[in-house]
Amino acid sequence: MPRLAKMPPIEEHVHACTMCGYCVPVCPAYQEAGWEGMSPRGRIYALRQYDMRGPLDRLLGRHVKPGEPFARSAWECTGCGACEEVCPVDIPFNTLWDDVKEWMVESGYRRKELEPYLLNVRESHNIYGKDPKDRAAWLPPEAVQSDMPEVVFWVGCVASYEKQQIARAVIKILSAAHVTYRVLGRDEWCSGAPLARMGYKKVVEKEIMPHNIEAVARTGAKALVTACAECYRAFSRDYKEAGGNAPFSVYHLSHYVEKLVSEKRIAFTKPLPQKIAFHDACHMGRVCDTFDSPRQALKFIRDLKVLEMVPTREETLCSGGGGGFPDVYPGQAANVGSRRIEDAVETGAGALVTTCPHAEAHFDKVVAQRNMKISIVDLAEMIAQAL
Repeated sequence: MPRLAKMPPIEEHVHACTMCGYCVPVCPAYQEAGWEGMSPRGRIYALRQYDMRGPLDRLLGRHVKPGEPFARSAWECTGCGACEEVCPVDIPFNTLWDDVKEWMVESGYRRKELEPYLLNVRESHNIYGKDPKDRAAWLPPEAVQSDMPEVVFWVGCVASYEKQQIARAVIKILSAAHVTYRVLGRDEWCSGAPLARMGYKKVVEKEIMPHNIEAVARTGAKALVTACAECYRAFSRDYKEAGGNAPFSVYHLSHYVEKLVSEKRIAFTKPLPQKIAFHDACHMGRVCDTFDSPRQALKFIRDLKVLEMVPTREETLCSGGGGGFPDVYPGQAANVGSRRIEDAVETGAGALVTTCPHAEAHFDKVVAQRNMKISIVDLAEMIAQAL
């Protein structure tokens, strides 16, 4: 049996829990599993029992030490932040679960399904293990990069390799606004946001974060723009909490489009007479408290009708695509994604629009597997179509 590493300094949060249970019904993993041991309250109860163990427990051989069953429950978490949103005593669950997963990794209870992602990022600097020389292969021939850029376009792993139409859409937007930009190519490493949710938070802080901040800073750009909700979380929240204070501003594309419109640098001339349902990406919405900017960016598009799914905003159901959840619990992840897609279908929309390429990739798989009748589109693509 693996030897348990020292518990991270989370005791204050563990004992702050009132066991009220508000976090139980909102947890997407619990909604699928139905076992409270897999819910936030269930995990907190187990952690509290371990922290309160005494000599008599050891003498009588009482099993209060977290083992494989607890480790399985630790990864039955998408990192969506729904538990933190409803917590009446403000337990910072978003970081707590990252710490717990890392504790389990350090204790020898890592998930074998997720190890390839760590290896890929360390060796190829992207979650797919693709050739880093091809990271900017998507760039259109007409793209003109600047040696003195106004912004760095942070592409992200998904848009660099799997969803390149998102990357090309962002370039179209920046070019239309005459924004000088630069893409880092092989100097752009995975932001580390997916790894941090999988139990590799220290790897991100020690190996990935310093490189990424320095790579952007070297360009002299005053701002970073990304269309990826997870990359936005990494630079705007995770890195700051780890002491990585970047010498540049960080924008999600939706923020930057608002800025460009207010400065009269961009205009939307092409009407898009269609109905779309907007999905709040967890890392963009609940975790980074950004709900209005994506909706405002869509409102700039003429004749586009933006429909709200139920639940929405702070109460949004997760896509099921984060935290390594689809790799460890593929069936549950597909069910969570399917329920969210059904929410979109019920609005009568022809497309589901999101700000998270990871969620889009997960939704695409679910739509294909279950033959669902709706398109999945990124916010950047919608905006680019209206130029």
